[in-house]
Amino acid sequence: MKTKLELNDWFYNAGLIGFLRIMEKYQKDAIVIQDNYIEFDINSLKEFHQYYFQYLFEIYDIAKTMEKRMDESFNRMKQYLEIQSEDKKELNEAKERLKKEKKYIKDSIKKQMDKIKKFDQKTENEIAEEYNKIDAIKEKEQIEELESIFNKIEQCLYKDHINKKLTTNLFKSILSNKYFGQPSFLNVVKNSASYEEQVNLMYRDYISNIIETGYLKDFIDDKYTLENLKEHIENLNQELITKEMLKIYTDIKKKYIEKGKQINEIKEYIEKDVFKICYLCADEHCITSNYSESNFLPIAVSSDNMKNFFWNQKINYQICDMCKLIMFCIPMGLTTITKITRDNQKYEEKDILSFVNYDTSIENLLKTNNNFASKSKRDRYMDSPYADLLIDIVEQEKDISKWQLENIFVVEIDAEYLAYSRIEYFRITRPVAIFFKEYADKSLMKIKDYRFKTQMVDKIMKNKDTKYIINDKIRDVIKNKYGGYETFLASKTRMEIKSIQKGERNMSEIEKKNKKLIALYSIGTEIHEELKKKGTENKLDGYVYKMLNCVKTGNKKEFMDNVIRLHMALGKDVSPIFLDVMKEEQFDFATIGHSFLSGLASNKFENKTTNTNESIDE
Repeated sequence: MKTKLELNDWFYNAGLIGFLRIMEKYQKDAIVIQDNYIEFDINSLKEFHQYYFQYLFEIYDIAKTMEKRMDESFNRMKQYLEIQSEDKKELNEAKERLKKEKKYIKDSIKKQMDKIKKFDQKTENEIAEEYNKIDAIKEKEQIEELESIFNKIEQCLYKDHINKKLTTNLFKSILSNKYFGQPSFLNVVKNSASYEEQVNLMYRDYISNIIETGYLKDFIDDKYTLENLKEHIENLNQELITKEMLKIYTDIKKKYIEKGKQINEIKEYIEKDVFKICYLCADEHCITSNYSESNFLPIAVSSDNMKNFFWNQKINYQICDMCKLIMFCIPMGLTTITKITRDNQKYEEKDILSFVNYDTSIENLLKTNNNFASKSKRDRYMDSPYADLLIDIVEQEKDISKWQLENIFVVEIDAEYLAYSRIEYFRITRPVAIFFKEYADKSLMKIKDYRFKTQMVDKIMKNKDTKYIINDKIRDVIKNKYGGYETFLASKTRMEIKSIQKGERNMSEIEKKNKKLIALYSIGTEIHEELKKKGTENKLDGYVYKMLNCVKTGNKKEFMDNVIRLHMALGKDVSPIFLDVMKEEQFDFATIGHSFLSGLASNKFENKTTNTNESIDE
């Protein structure tokens, strides 16, 4: 029996993407992707529980992870051991680094040893024997011995039952803590079960009802006879079927088949008493269960304590087994990104789950999130993981419409079982969509400083003012002595977005404003150059810092006082255009200040080939 799964809410779409990723990896030909739905035969799911575990196993493979970690550690330790120098300081530094590297890799190995000890003492002893030799490695001549130690430990970790146990427990912990709590094989009491037993538990709890529902639908459609049904019931493997489905088949057998009821009566029973309506996908011919936190923890609530959350205080929200399975695939549809937070002068890493909902079509949705995952994996510490994605969409799909851009909807999830669930949503507003479609190529996209550009995009997407990061960037320009053209482009970007937000869509008018900003920038570069010629360039930093503070606090008077002082020091008159823009309502003070200061921080003849500079008229 064939079934269709259509695009839905963002969490369902995330599950669809996860489902597609698994199926395309192991059974690609089974799926037909249409514009806004996918289609497949239900029987293609008979091995899906195997695919699900295999997919996770490949992601979290402990043995492979440890092998990579140990190889990297070996190469670093080898490098330190090979250092030969008469410089005692250099030798001591090498010894200290070697010591730290030993501690790092020993801690990683010990962590796995403690886990292995609980179920395989013999293997743990084998690892411990090699582990205890690491500290004795101190000389260049011992490099081969070190390599042998690591190889033997890796061999132990690659033992099938060891790797399966460690890896399964790892991804079970992640699924439980961030997504589902403890249903089915995720229950801690099932940790002692074998890998195969846990795989079968997933089949029973997430697959079997779908398969059996498909069989009953086919029976109703006369694809199976009454004799076929009898045989099917007799041959059921009760360990691989849910109690609820077993009761349905038991009722059919005892109340209808054994009593000689007609086939139409059995069909009526199935359609009337077995099949329900799924509130999520609207399928009327399915077996349902009530939605709970075990279906997807971050958007679940306590039904008993949150009755007002439900329409008419009806706490039962019925979902079918297919929707239940799709939601169980959400972890494979989300992308884990790492954000750096700062608290009390201490930096910490935080893993956040994210999904880009781009509902123009399933193909675009899959492509976008695959691209997002690929970029995030490449640079897990990027300041804005969405920036590169959005830039890529704009740059590669030149014909993308503003409507499509407006429909990019981003979700960030920070959840922990029994602790908290935080979800942040943001989408591209219409002004931002217009900017990226019509203006970004001439301003934002010219910024070559990757991290600065991603910071800008992050703020723009979240509809936040960029003036603070521009302000900070100009400080960096002065401190590190590189060009300020990048910050000028950022200021130009800010002006364009603000103009669009005010309803200004006339390109020629925005271009007139742009020419005035260029003039301010050019005035700044000329002053910089003249100060340099006079040998008073050292005064520049003080002026820029003072005026940046003026911009930050909105002090126009003090800002202009410094501008006048600069011109007087050079025997120059203040440019009329400077005075004009300060009077005009079409410019805000920050845009004027940052454009001028970007030029003031830039050398007129700075190298145009550097990553922070371009020709002003390009």
